[in-house]
Amino acid sequence: MSSRFKVRAYCSSRSCEYIHKEDIVQALNYETSYGIAEMLNEADSKPSCPACGEEISYYAHTVIDEPWLP
Repeated sequence: MSSRFKVRAYCSSRSCEYIHKEDIVQALNYETSYGIAEMLNEADSKPSCPACGEEISYYAHTVIDEPWLP
C-alpha cells in the first residue's frame, strides 16, 4: 500500500467555505503531518483567507494510492 501524507489549509470561519487547492506540505508520515499542522495552527501570525479575511487553519491529510482490498 502506498500513501502520501500532507498538510492542507482551509478558512477557520464557519460561514466561509474556502479551501486552499494545493497542499501546503508533504510529510514522511501521518504523525509528522499532524505535528506540522498543529504547529502552524499554534503560530502567532497566520495568513488570512483570500475570500473573507479570517485566519487560515491547517489539517493533516492522507492520500492512499492503493487501498487495501480483501
